Amino acid sequence: MIDASQNIRDVFKYGIQTIAGAESYASQGQIAPEGIVDQGLLDKAKQDAYNAAVLAVQQQTYTYDPNASQYFADEASSAMDVVSEAIDTYVDAAQVLIEVATVNEMAQDAANANDERQAMALQEYIGANDVTLEDAEVDAYNDAYTAVHEATAVAAAYMAVANDETLLEQADEMAYDLRVTYQEAASIFFDHATQSVWISFDGGQTIQGLNLDDYYVSVEDVLIESAEQPFFYTSPEGGCWFAADPEACYADGD
Repeated sequence: MIDASQNIRDVFKYGIQTIAGAESYASQGQIAPEGIVDQGLLDKAKQDAYNAAVLAVQQQTYTYDPNASQYFADEASSAMDVVSEAIDTYVDAAQVLIEVATVNEMAQDAANANDERQAMALQEYIGANDVTLEDAEVDAYNDAYTAVHEATAVAAAYMAVANDETLLEQADEMAYDLRVTYQEAASIFFDHATQSVWISFDGGQTIQGLNLDDYYVSVEDVLIESAEQPFFYTSPEGGCWFAADPEACYADGD
């Protein structure tokens, strides 16, 4: 195709050049030679070669890999990094609630004691530590908690696509129809309302969606899943934090 079309272009270029030059010379009274047109005429051989090349292109099957697999794997990895950062922020914000948990444990001990020595210990602890909750601390906790769930939802959505061959094929087809690759993706986001991941290749003027409604779990599922996760069972609410020997308690739980 390249050679056949280039041969036509060479003839075309020669024709344009000779017309431009001859026109200019005509205004000056200068005459181009009679045989000047010979090289500017299309011949049957060039015509047939070009048409045969066009037909060959039409009959050829062309394809390419939009590479959705690598794109979503990378996006999922990046999103999990965001989750880790959000959890770190949550842990910092939750320090005030660890104090609340400590006060609660001490209050339970005092309520179950035979005398008021535990109550006195609680009173002393409260006097020696900042255990009240300020508005700013509550806001910081709520914001951090919400941010973790926003981050985990995004990461889960990208991970779901990255691990689902059917969704990856659908994603490749979307890009293929637009004749783009995922290296050209301009933006990506997850939307709870539509339960879909949305991708734009043109800065948001048009978006393509991948539905994830089959990947939703219930609150109960999440709570059951948490039981075996270190983030829960090593926390103040996991049952071992306030034990005399937390490590032994964890081992017994295993």
